[in-house]
Amino acid sequence: MRFCARTLLSVVLIACLGWLLAACGAISPTQVRSTLAPLPSLTATATLIPTVTPTPTPLPPTAVLLAAPGANQVMVDTLQTALNDIVTGRGLRWQVRQELAMDDLTPTLRLVVAVSPAPGLAELAAKAPETQFLAIGFQGLEPTPNLTLVGAAGDRPDRQGFIAGVIAAMLAPDWRTGVISLSDTVAGRSARTGFLNGVKYFCGLCRQLHPPYYEYPLYFELPLTASSAEWQGAANYMVDHYALAVYVFPGAGDESMLSILVAEGVTIISSGAPPANASSSWALSLSADPLALIRDLVAGLLDGAITGGKSLAVPIQFTQVNPELFTPGKQRLAGEILTNLQNDKIDTSVDLTTGENRP
Repeated sequence: MRFCARTLLSVVLIACLGWLLAACGAISPTQVRSTLAPLPSLTATATLIPTVTPTPTPLPPTAVLLAAPGANQVMVDTLQTALNDIVTGRGLRWQVRQELAMDDLTPTLRLVVAVSPAPGLAELAAKAPETQFLAIGFQGLEPTPNLTLVGAAGDRPDRQGFIAGVIAAMLAPDWRTGVISLSDTVAGRSARTGFLNGVKYFCGLCRQLHPPYYEYPLYFELPLTASSAEWQGAANYMVDHYALAVYVFPGAGDESMLSILVAEGVTIISSGAPPANASSSWALSLSADPLALIRDLVAGLLDGAITGGKSLAVPIQFTQVNPELFTPGKQRLAGEILTNLQNDKIDTSVDLTTGENRP
């Protein structure tokens, strides 16, 4: 009985299993193919890469030192070196040229520094109003908004003589002053007249408190062709008339003349480096060096800190100063007077065409 029951259970299980397998059935190849989606067709497309055209790098702006044949080569060499850092430090190219054509006046040309002579400079400046021009040592030009002149009137010997007279009056006891100059040049006469006016500007009537009494300031002048003996006579005249401070105009006299003045204890004002035999009595030299002014002008014009269109005199400077003779306090006072003189606040009253006083 148990055997029959187990046999019957086995038959039932086998029948159920067969029924399940029949229900699932096999998947036909047709059914598999119908469920796969077709792959899209691929088409190759070329990608266009744009052509890169190189862009030229623009050249930096330019500053030109214009030095035509005949220009002072020492001045040209000095300016080329002295202005190099100022120009290149502002990102400009610094070039030296002998000439400029109208075609060179491009918008990148920022500054032209011209050393006399340079024919046609005024026309170049007129054609390039955006370019600043700095003309050094030119005469006969008029300043324009983009044309600045330096030293157009020369070195102004009348002003050198005037400030020499002021300083001589400061240094000489009892205002005992004198000037030795050249009689056959306008510059020499201008310096002599300027000196006389400078002494009187400082001391008025310049009357002595003690004898001997002479009318000061004294002057003695000779032509360029004067002999050494004649120049020694000029020194003896100053000594005999008790001059204690003397201005010697550049080109006047010689070392023998200076030796006589030094031996008699006369204080000397002149220019340049003092000779060895005169250094002990040399109070100072008066120098007219445009370099410092030019450097300031170039920097200011490039930076836009100053405007063009001025005519400026070459400034006078105190050099070779002996502080025991020309003391710091007197230097300050003389410097203030010199500033007013160079700013046209003091008039020398000298006619620059004749070297004499204006009527």
